[in-house]
Amino acid sequence: MTALVFNCQYNGLSIIQELGRRGVTVLALDSIRSVGTYSRYAHFYKCPDPQVAEDAFIEYLFKLGPSFMDKPVLFPTNDPWAIALSRHKERLSQYYLPCVADPSVVELIVQKQRFNEWALEQGLPIPQSWRSDAISEIPDNAFPIVAKPECRRISSNEKSTSLRAAALDQLRLTILENHSDLTQFMSQHIELIPYFIFQEYVAGLSDCMYTIGVYADRDHVVKGMFTGRKVRGFPPDIGDCIVGQVEAVPEKLKILVKDVCKSIGYHGIAEFEFKRDAITGQFKLIEINPRSWSWIGITPACGVSLPWIVYADLTKVESIPYTESNLPAGNVKYVKVIQDMQNCLYRNRQAGFPDWGMTILQWWKSLKANRLVCAEFAKDDPGISIYAIASFLKSIVCVALRRVIRGKSH
Repeated sequence: MTALVFNCQYNGLSIIQELGRRGVTVLALDSIRSVGTYSRYAHFYKCPDPQVAEDAFIEYLFKLGPSFMDKPVLFPTNDPWAIALSRHKERLSQYYLPCVADPSVVELIVQKQRFNEWALEQGLPIPQSWRSDAISEIPDNAFPIVAKPECRRISSNEKSTSLRAAALDQLRLTILENHSDLTQFMSQHIELIPYFIFQEYVAGLSDCMYTIGVYADRDHVVKGMFTGRKVRGFPPDIGDCIVGQVEAVPEKLKILVKDVCKSIGYHGIAEFEFKRDAITGQFKLIEINPRSWSWIGITPACGVSLPWIVYADLTKVESIPYTESNLPAGNVKYVKVIQDMQNCLYRNRQAGFPDWGMTILQWWKSLKANRLVCAEFAKDDPGISIYAIASFLKSIVCVALRRVIRGKSH
């Protein structure tokens, strides 16, 4: 029983721990020593980064393939890894069981404007968007809009890809209130404009974001579904999930997700991200991620362990009936403890969101749940706790040193 997990940040760590606890041998493949590679359940293998060395990454897997007695399951946890695996899925199937959709499906999903056009044809509830070469068509009443990367991270053989991705990350979801803001944005970032689309802004902060996470089998039938809401992101308006909780969503959204998986021929883990408009209450489909998402670690505690459902289905070690989370809102929460504590005590205020600031007691009470899943702290995996605390202390020292150096320079 073997699985390979690619890109082993906290997303990958959650999969490593869940499978390792069930007796699966897990190889943690990454181009750096990310947090998941320190898990007691992981065997670290350094490999090429498909974002800048796709061909070398695939060749690495082919050289590794014959060493396995049985075909391992492949779990990508970030877009470049999913894109690379999908492009070479047929060849890789000689040695592996890739948990990824076919290349045409993944390309449709990750190319945002192409997906938006398809979704509009299907009548899906998505925000209106415009390509960078069609901004003259944006009416005044469409504002505010957001600048959104067409595809933030891809798989390639170009070193410049990672630099561009970093630049796009700095600008992603920039809110533009009017044509003047749009013109200024375009003039300031002219080299990056071809990589952006411009999309209708759905009102609300990060706590209006809802996730429907699924695994769809080879027949494109959803076998497991988790529904939840982002409680806190950072930055608070557009940030990645720092605290998330199990929570129900309207039945029509669950039906929509199952129908989309079937209609596009999806196979693998996927995250459907919806945003509930803070003004109208309407849900809009923001995007689909063709792989696991950052807080997939909550799913085993909600009775719908997507990592295990994938492994069991692809290897046939167990027959698992359709499973869906149905717990009360907030019954289970997932938190990146150290980061959330810093955010609530001072970083949210610094970011311009004083209402998201808390005292230490308020912060602790906000995490109350029947079960709390802590990303960095698990009794059976102490190496992760040591790594997280050491990284935190290192960051404090670095900040202090920068302040000293800055003070001396003045």
